[in-house]
Amino acid sequence: MILSISYPDRNLRLIAIPLWGFIYRNIGEVASFGQLLKDPQYYLDVGVAILVTFLIWELNRFFIFRFDQKYSWIEQTFPRALTQGVTCFGLSSLIVLMVTFVYNTYLAQRHPLFNIEIVFMTDIPMACMFLLVMHLLYTGMWLRVYHLRVVEGLQERINSLENTTILNTNTSTGRALRSLLVNQGKAQVPLNLEEIAYLSVAGDLCVIRNMQGQSFTIDQTLEQLEESLPSSEFFRLNRQIIAHRQAIRKVEADGSGRLLLQLSPVFSEEVSVSRKKAGVFKNWMVGSSK
Repeated sequence: MILSISYPDRNLRLIAIPLWGFIYRNIGEVASFGQLLKDPQYYLDVGVAILVTFLIWELNRFFIFRFDQKYSWIEQTFPRALTQGVTCFGLSSLIVLMVTFVYNTYLAQRHPLFNIEIVFMTDIPMACMFLLVMHLLYTGMWLRVYHLRVVEGLQERINSLENTTILNTNTSTGRALRSLLVNQGKAQVPLNLEEIAYLSVAGDLCVIRNMQGQSFTIDQTLEQLEESLPSSEFFRLNRQIIAHRQAIRKVEADGSGRLLLQLSPVFSEEVSVSRKKAGVFKNWMVGSSK
């Protein structure tokens, strides 16, 4: 399964990047922290370390997003790990090497004391250790989303099978409801199912609205009506409303897995389908009305 996801890593980056840069600068430092705070060069060192950390993090994040679109951690574990490891760790090590050399030699002017071997013995291994932690965090987030989507898919299949079973049961008993007896003022009138746009709960009443926008009440609960109405034409969108397929004019995803619906006639409140029922609803919408 190829997953192209949006990682919830905003707060992680805001905290981890400065912390990583600060730790990276102070690894192997022999001077006391009090002495360092008195040295103006120290603040520049920390700033550069944080900047380099930011560049490396964003570069790795960019490639993680690209590899998400090409490789699955479940089905292509080894190619994903090899390609991502070589690309990200190789480029990151090169950046650390170049920036450390240029900064210490030309900007900080530490060339009499600066030893390039220290970069290979300390800086690059330390950077790779932090990168390993970072990649493990992103892989963990990927696996979590994969798990949630697998569970959601299984739940959709279970719900679909349950709806099919209910529909078959209704058909086998020969029940063919054609109209409802609704309240209109003090009288009761029959209302054909084809005329019903949706049924909703308003306080203690169950209100029915037809395609022309007229409202009626009925002496039944939404749960009782859900059991009797043909599931090929009516769908329980949420706890508040059951809608006829002809009343559904527009369906939009809100980014969290829920579906937002536009009904005709317009319903006074937001109409949504939960993430749990979204898959079943989509299957119902494209299904046959017979």
